[in-house]
Amino acid sequence: MGQVRGAFPFPLAQPAEGGGVITLASGGVWYPPAGEWLVQCGTNASMQWWDPIAQAWRPFVSASNIGDYFSTDGYNYRMLNLTGIVQVASFTAGSGGTNGIGFAATGAAVSIIASNTTGGAQATAYAIVGGSVQAPTITQAGSGFLVPPLVVIDAPPPGGIQATATAALTAGGGIASITMANVGAGYASSPNFYLIPQTAVYQGGTSGGAAAGPIPAPGLVFPTNAVPGNQNTSATGAQLTSNALTGSGTLTGVVMINSGGGYTGTPTGTVTGVGAATVTMSAVTAAAVSTSFAQPRVQ
Repeated sequence: MGQVRGAFPFPLAQPAEGGGVITLASGGVWYPPAGEWLVQCGTNASMQWWDPIAQAWRPFVSASNIGDYFSTDGYNYRMLNLTGIVQVASFTAGSGGTNGIGFAATGAAVSIIASNTTGGAQATAYAIVGGSVQAPTITQAGSGFLVPPLVVIDAPPPGGIQATATAALTAGGGIASITMANVGAGYASSPNFYLIPQTAVYQGGTSGGAAAGPIPAPGLVFPTNAVPGNQNTSATGAQLTSNALTGSGTLTGVVMINSGGGYTGTPTGTVTGVGAATVTMSAVTAAAVSTSFAQPRVQ
């Protein structure tokens, strides 16, 4: 008898995963076994993937979505109940610390004082001292940019915080300014800055009578600020020169290792090893159970 359901996405229930129902308590985590999955996250849950460069979990499928599918090796995707967890709201810099990332390098420790009250995991975090990035000097403005180029910055050592920046143009299509969106933390040396020109129009081909944009996109970039192969380089192109790092001896980042679970109020955070530095944790969303649905992808 022929199938009436058609092709994917109508998979069979998986008894090993409770018939496809995934129920997580506050801060609870579920790692799908290796394979292909169709997931619909319930209220308060998020599917996340591990970013190996940023060394952090990033959202992949949002709460109460209509469903999405993905492949996993069983380790680098997870579902997290976002209620009752702890996050960093802000911190002050202090002084007198030892530059580096984490306790072993800095001797600086972050303690989250109030423990949870419902049996969830204890929240933990680590400190980063020094290594923030200044905006570069615009040594040459370059020319020919139609829209601001993408600014890419070298990554910090593992466990650091990635610096990010944006560019603005002059009326003549050169680089007018570079604004740091995030100064980052934990850099051991001044990073390189790269510029990737962007197109103002569709590049794939003629559409609706409009010609496709050129590839690579217009804009001249100095060779040391160019990613090989995807832009036009020139000795007169836009040239950015890195400046010295800032924040030496001060608290420049606090990174959550485990956001915990079951917290019912805003906990108190303290920092030791960096004189007068402080950390403030965010208000905690009331702990709640989250029910989602996950099924292996089959044909």
